[in-house]
Amino acid sequence: MSNNWDIICIGAGSTGLPLAIKAAEKGAKVLQIEADNRIGGTLFWSSGQIAAAGTNLQKRHGIEDSPDEHYEDAQHVANQQIDPTVLRLFVDNAADTINWLEDIGFKPAEETPVAGEAHEAYSTRRYLWGENQAISILDVMKPLHEQLVKEKKIDLRLEHRFKELIMDKAGAAIGIKVETKEGIKEFFGENIVLASGGYAASKEVWNELNPEIPLASRCNPFSRGDGIIAAKTHGAIVDGAEKYLCTFAGWLNDPQDPTSGEFLLLSPKARNVWEVFVNSEGKRFMQEDHQSIDYRERALLKQPGMEMNIIFDSAILQNASPLTLLDNEEYRNKFGNHPTFVKASSINDLALKLGVPQKNLEQTINDYNKSVEEKNDKEWNKYFLIRKIEKAPFYAVKAMGITVLGPSGLAVDSNLQVLKKDGSRIQNLYAGGEILGFGRTSGNAFVGGLSLTPALTFGKILGEKILSW
Repeated sequence: MSNNWDIICIGAGSTGLPLAIKAAEKGAKVLQIEADNRIGGTLFWSSGQIAAAGTNLQKRHGIEDSPDEHYEDAQHVANQQIDPTVLRLFVDNAADTINWLEDIGFKPAEETPVAGEAHEAYSTRRYLWGENQAISILDVMKPLHEQLVKEKKIDLRLEHRFKELIMDKAGAAIGIKVETKEGIKEFFGENIVLASGGYAASKEVWNELNPEIPLASRCNPFSRGDGIIAAKTHGAIVDGAEKYLCTFAGWLNDPQDPTSGEFLLLSPKARNVWEVFVNSEGKRFMQEDHQSIDYRERALLKQPGMEMNIIFDSAILQNASPLTLLDNEEYRNKFGNHPTFVKASSINDLALKLGVPQKNLEQTINDYNKSVEEKNDKEWNKYFLIRKIEKAPFYAVKAMGITVLGPSGLAVDSNLQVLKKDGSRIQNLYAGGEILGFGRTSGNAFVGGLSLTPALTFGKILGEKILSW
């Protein structure tokens, strides 16, 4: 087979899989490069939440919806911060994507569609997922992809890490350089698609693109920013850091490794919040059981380092649900034996171990205990006031905002062609998925389904149309 391709797709995840499938079905000669030793990419890490307006699923439930309504809803949740070109392209094509997934075997969870779940709600029921998170989506695409690979309609190269674009004298992308076990290889193609994901697994790239944002991430370890850096080298626009919003909230399994993030169970919809949250000054800074996750995320975002301390006592430890996904015995054994999980004999000792002002923390706990007595939290209006924090030993979990997706990414036009800082396009170079930046597809908020669904949709569009553009 000659070393020249109709399409070179870098990545075999949520954008790369539908792209390769659709392009190969249309007869394109497809080369697919993947750094991992398996296909799927971030689908192994995603919760699998997707959304679209005008789907067959909505119609079966008698739900009236439209792309225009989806557009307005999404911009409202995201404070009008979503890239309008990208959002328009997405909402106009998302229903076709979800209908296609159903056609090839995807089964939406029985309770879906809903208006909202983990994020701020839409005004219409268009939000859905499968029973096995994003693996439900991978499971229906994988057989199609594997058959096309078997038929040699897709040339899949695993454990091939993209390193560099090859450009001609006119500045058009004509090929790529790839790092393999056998050394650097070069491949050439008519169309190059960057579907290589984000950069939240790379401390170096993270600090280059948004040094003002502390990194604490839980994401695909292959989200190393290779595609973004390669395009940036040739003048591509990379922006969106100012739209960053952390998730609420998590902890580092290894405090020395900013990519070892794990989530905490802090949603008042999932468990009662017995604890109080204090900042680096030893003071409460939010209503701990506020129903809006957007409120909670933004309150944490404002704190130095996006850090907080979750404070409770031995009675709460005994009666409340664990704060982590660890089993109960492992969870309890963490306290005093892990830097994140602190145990102390008194509130003053706890303050000392946390590095917060002792007077402030003591006053905070006294004020909170008074609120419990009076069943009225006048300062922050916490609803669940079931127990005072008064029985030694005392406990704290050092928590922080966790990153799951990089906010910055490449700018593209309505054909998903990569744009340069001077306003021109990089010829033959396209991009889709997280490489566009979460800020571009979801603005400065977490809008339901506006990470995974655009990735799938843009992959499908590129696979169907790139050869005709």
